[in-house]
Amino acid sequence: MHGPHSPRPRSLSRHSPSVSAESPPRWTRAVDQLAVCCRSSPMTPQRADRLERTVQLTGGSTYTVSLPKEWAQGQQIEPGVAVALHPRGERLVVTSKETDDVRQVRMSAADHDADTLARAVGAAYVGGADEIVLAGLEETGQRRVATQAVRQFVGLEVLAEDEDGLTARTMLDSPELPPERAIDQMRRTTLEMHREAVAAVIAADGSHATRVDAEDDTVDRLFALVSREFQRSLVDAETPIRRGEGLSSFEYYAMARQLERVADHAEKVAGIAEELETAPDAEIAAELEAHAEAARSIVADALEGLLSAEPETELVAVIEAAESVLAEIEALDEQLYRSDVPEGYRLGVVLDSLVRTVEYGVNIAEAGLRAQYRAESWK
Repeated sequence: MHGPHSPRPRSLSRHSPSVSAESPPRWTRAVDQLAVCCRSSPMTPQRADRLERTVQLTGGSTYTVSLPKEWAQGQQIEPGVAVALHPRGERLVVTSKETDDVRQVRMSAADHDADTLARAVGAAYVGGADEIVLAGLEETGQRRVATQAVRQFVGLEVLAEDEDGLTARTMLDSPELPPERAIDQMRRTTLEMHREAVAAVIAADGSHATRVDAEDDTVDRLFALVSREFQRSLVDAETPIRRGEGLSSFEYYAMARQLERVADHAEKVAGIAEELETAPDAEIAAELEAHAEAARSIVADALEGLLSAEPETELVAVIEAAESVLAEIEALDEQLYRSDVPEGYRLGVVLDSLVRTVEYGVNIAEAGLRAQYRAESWK
């Protein structure tokens, strides 16, 4: 019960750091670490190392550019070797000639328990593997865990199976489910989860929790798909960094990460509904519902602002609106803390999740502003 002597939840300060309600999908820590590494490591030579070459006209119809001999030899490029050219906006990436080689990852079940085996499959999928070979699946339990792990991911299917193990292959090309479609599915699913979870709290009906849990798995699968495309764009010249004039794969990844966190908090709120013994009174229920709707609007408006004709104006408006929503939620939290409301402490935890939802919406808006300013600075 919330009251003067009961423990108060963490302050709902808008300046507190964003954290996930639940443990993130098993593979996300590795994804985040790689993203940080790629942003901080010198993947692109610094300007001090830049080499300039003069474009020359050969034969009246062909432009030629010379390659530094030392660099070319280091890349095993010599006269007569064919290379592939990949246009990337104003840049041209030169790689060895494309091959039909499948990116394959092999792993032995003997090196993993059930939990780490599922993690390893997820890491290989998100890391961009086309084919995952699992050997040493001698026990029925191991094979079942491996098969279930494969089925968690969009487009990953068991291609072949024998007594020793199985081979899983990705059957979905990225153009079949572009990131904008995946984000749209995540948006619809996440906001519906959130709406249903809050309704369950207001009704003190925990029967909705199972359905919300199942939808969280759907969001995790879509997040893995978006993460996979982002990872491949970092290392594979054939995977586009951006499609046409749209957002980059990193921006889609940043949006998906925030939506995945909103879904985690929806799952947490649904869990609170299972614990409630009595429903909140009508006045508090109405405020909860209004604040939850406002929090979802911050997320939805941030996503919509990213795709608008004037993103800066709309995204700044989202951030400003979030300030007022956070203040209103904090006021209700103070009210619960100072009054003897039944189930007040649990309702305070729900308010904490609403704050996180607003903050994740702000994170999306800020990611959109960074994308716009970055694009303008490169013009």
